[in-house]
Amino acid sequence: MTIKNKVVVITGASSGIGAATAKLLANRGAKLVLGARREGKLVKLVDEIRNAGGQAVYAITDVTKAEDSQHLVDLAKSEFGRFDVIFLNAGLMPSSNLSELKVEEWNQMVDVNLKGVLNGIAAALPAFIKQKSGQVIATSSVAGLKAYPAGELFMAQRNGLYVI
Repeated sequence: MTIKNKVVVITGASSGIGAATAKLLANRGAKLVLGARREGKLVKLVDEIRNAGGQAVYAITDVTKAEDSQHLVDLAKSEFGRFDVIFLNAGLMPSSNLSELKVEEWNQMVDVNLKGVLNGIAAALPAFIKQKSGQVIATSSVAGLKAYPAGELFMAQRNGLYVI
């Protein structure tokens, strides 16, 4: 299967894995719709992709808001007529011992890492069903599989409340 001319939506696209994936896919001919919270980084990335001959658009996106995920899907369809892949890459990983009781950080992590993925699926699935094709890809972290110091919360979130 080739990625050339496929329309790919990427959340968490402003840095790290999301930005690297965007550059790689653009170099291989994909059409990109990039979402993240940091507009300055998105603008820079889209400019870099376009200057290299690629096609990309962006929207400021907070994956904890279902309407932002829907906007990315709608943007893909309006700019490129369809979309083929959604890469749900937005995520965060606060690191603290459970005894520090950083409840607000816990809630934010659940909202981004879990609800954000579900919001992306809810936005993409109706379009994929209608066009009878589409792929959902979600990033996971090795931190969900391997224990490390101060990683109790992340292990709990990724592994069905298994706390080390």
